[in-house]
Amino acid sequence: MDKLARIIVGLDPHDPSMAAAHLAARIAAGAAARLEFFAPVFNTHVSLAHFPNRDSLRHARESLVRRQRERVEALAADLGFAGEFQVAASWDHPFEEALVRRVLERGADLLVVALPPGMAEGGRALSSAQWQLVRHCPVPLLLTRGRAWRQAPVIVAAIDPAERHGRGDELDVRILQTAARLAEVTGGTVHAFHAWQRSLRALLGELERPLGSGFPELALEERQRELFYGALSAAGAAPARVSLLEGRPEALLPGYCGEQGADLVVMGAIARNPFGRIFIGSTAERVLEQLPCDLLVVKPAMFRTPVARERWPREEGAVPPLGVPGI
Repeated sequence: MDKLARIIVGLDPHDPSMAAAHLAARIAAGAAARLEFFAPVFNTHVSLAHFPNRDSLRHARESLVRRQRERVEALAADLGFAGEFQVAASWDHPFEEALVRRVLERGADLLVVALPPGMAEGGRALSSAQWQLVRHCPVPLLLTRGRAWRQAPVIVAAIDPAERHGRGDELDVRILQTAARLAEVTGGTVHAFHAWQRSLRALLGELERPLGSGFPELALEERQRELFYGALSAAGAAPARVSLLEGRPEALLPGYCGEQGADLVVMGAIARNPFGRIFIGSTAERVLEQLPCDLLVVKPAMFRTPVARERWPREEGAVPPLGVPGI
């Protein structure tokens, strides 16, 4: 994270929680960053099918946006945030694309969004829309479960320096530097984490079985250690703790975070499939819903979101596209 000058809090108009706002305010205060509370507004019934003309339709939409902005202004005033902030609301849909568009419009450095009620207890999985936000947000995305961070938060930087499926070393450097920046502005500490497997294995039910014994493994552990510390050196990182563990990261990371009392995991969640399309990495997809703490998703510098900057439908009566073009 090269800079942390502007933070956007994405607020769901149907969710009264201000957990994301409280966390973003703490980060913004430490970084002297500008803070924006943004709420997309949309109602399927507010269309020409239910209004006699465009003027009445426009007035109805503007009224809904104004009421939502006033609601967020009242909530933001109760935060007690002493820094610079603003409140915004606009007519846009769907929710996750509206947030991405706002990030692009404002040149934000961080987007903070609360996970749905029940995620903190493991009672709900992420919706398709929330996964789309994870996939398509072009800046670091912080998903919070609503638990307050401790005074000196533990921030786990989960890297994979041996991974070569479209990631490259650059993403690990970004993960480590982002974790260090957040620790700096919140008074926290960084743990660097990497899990690796000694051999290729297949997961059969609840059991793991090696795929073969002919793979060179004599110097594998030393090579993993060399790559791990090489990534730390490239990032100029000096974590308070380093953990190089043998095993599947999706199996070890949630337990490690629980044992260490982690407040946040910083993870890269992007890979590229054989057809050239961007998608979320399998490790992040498997662990996100198991983590006992908040998650910050970091993407490589080359990532470009497929979300259009223009809101849709561009003209009243136009047929909206099904999802994000090209996905």
